[in-house]
Amino acid sequence: MKPYKIPQQNGIIIMDSVDMSDLEINLSEIERDFNVREIDITFKEERLQFNQIKSSRDAYDFVKEVIFEGLEVQEHFVVLYMNQGNRIIGYYKHSKGTINSTQVDIQLVTAVAIKTLAKGMVISHNHPSGNLNPSDADKRMTKKLKDAAAMFDISILDHIIVTTDGYYSFADKGEASLSGLENEDNDLVIKMRQRVLQALKAVTKANSPYVFKQIHSREGFLKMEERILEKVIRENRIPEAIIPQIEMEWQA
Repeated sequence: MKPYKIPQQNGIIIMDSVDMSDLEINLSEIERDFNVREIDITFKEERLQFNQIKSSRDAYDFVKEVIFEGLEVQEHFVVLYMNQGNRIIGYYKHSKGTINSTQVDIQLVTAVAIKTLAKGMVISHNHPSGNLNPSDADKRMTKKLKDAAAMFDISILDHIIVTTDGYYSFADKGEASLSGLENEDNDLVIKMRQRVLQALKAVTKANSPYVFKQIHSREGFLKMEERILEKVIRENRIPEAIIPQIEMEWQA
């Protein structure tokens, strides 16, 4: 094994008559290039109050309050960061744009999630026009952010489009950009859905009370189905093993 050896350098003699201003400028530029930027995060406890996000409605109510004054003026992009128990550990007002658009930095949103040790995110933006339908750009961004977060085992639980009169939930509507099923073979998806259906039929109030309650409405069933399918794909596990995990996460 070759040992490390740092070459010895002779010192530099600097004469008083030498103008070192250019060297100092160069050194400052080099130092600036090598500085690693620190992401500072501030948690506003008066807003959080240990809120637990259990549904798209909970997320909508929280985000609507955060945006509030600018809801009908310009687009805002807000991210909720949550722990394993779906409790908000912080929120991030990421960007503010024009009346019909705003910029989203995928790397920065993901970096904040990593620093806060978040296990889940709900992303959201408002449509000042009042239109609840997601655009193609909204869907593309959702998929890119979902894929980026998945590399660090962080889940995008939902994308909420907010207006003054209501909201649109990607999770509730089963949007493919969030579920991750848009590129899967149709026959495979059908088989997986059948497997999930059989697993959910075995759920009882005694063995999984939270899941049991959720699947007794059409919207709740679809949301639970997509959540299980996402974990099947991402974690390569069977639905029968994922359902108890979801139950434990809710109880955490």
